[in-house]
Amino acid sequence: MRTNMPKPPGSNPFKGRMFKIGLQFSLIAVVFIIIFAAFYACQASSKPKFDYDNVNLIQYKVPSDDTPVAVFETSKGTFKAIIYKDEVPNFAEYFIKLVNNGYYNGTHVFAVQKDVYFMGGSKAKDGTDTNDTNKDTMNQELSPNLWPFKGALISFGDKGGSVFNKQVLSGSRILFVNSVEFDDEFKKQLDSTNGNDSLIETFKEKGGVPNFSQQYTIFGQVYDGMDVYDKICGSDCVDSENLQPQDDITFDKVYMSTYGENKNDDFFKTESSSNGDSSSAVDSETDSVQ
Repeated sequence: MRTNMPKPPGSNPFKGRMFKIGLQFSLIAVVFIIIFAAFYACQASSKPKFDYDNVNLIQYKVPSDDTPVAVFETSKGTFKAIIYKDEVPNFAEYFIKLVNNGYYNGTHVFAVQKDVYFMGGSKAKDGTDTNDTNKDTMNQELSPNLWPFKGALISFGDKGGSVFNKQVLSGSRILFVNSVEFDDEFKKQLDSTNGNDSLIETFKEKGGVPNFSQQYTIFGQVYDGMDVYDKICGSDCVDSENLQPQDDITFDKVYMSTYGENKNDDFFKTESSSNGDSSSAVDSETDSVQ
């Protein structure tokens, strides 16, 4: 079993429940507060400095027709994801190359934290390396415009960085974000962060895992086939100490297309857009991802 597999904060991808359904939301809120505080604090020279008052929540803006889309045909059905090549160009190029070379065809979903996220893209059912595993890694690409909302695609590689600046490198495995529970208490805690209002409201409306924010390379957003996506994320695991799904779940075929060939504009509607808010996530075509 691969012992050097990177982990989300305080967790192990193969043993134990990485995020128990009854999460301590106060801890998540504290992490979220720290994230926003870090925006205005001195950053390590290796980290980009973001203006978080001016984030552009492109994950809920209708893309242009030529925006790249990854189509995941799985043993549970098909879902599709926007790929943000302009936000994370290095990783997007790497991922698209792997897709076009057929790397993900026949790979496995190897871990499921039920209803919170699942991990896929492994050549082995249990997520261990094989002779065919792509082991290339690269540094994180962090964008102020990409957040771990429900449906976000996160690159998940090995641990890297220095002893003073630990980070998770980007690699071929993918973490597919679903959502923690946003109950009334947790929403109040998020409101108390005094962070970016649009960002907080989008998390509350759409769901996600806030404490993944600006920790990993986010490179895509699932926008079509959410019923299939939820089905995979709701899969039962072997047991409480082994997150491998009971039933083998495979990516039978993954290929690149464009949004123009796979439209689903309804996904990008938000409550604010329905109320006619000009600052809503759905903007004009000129603001769409190119």
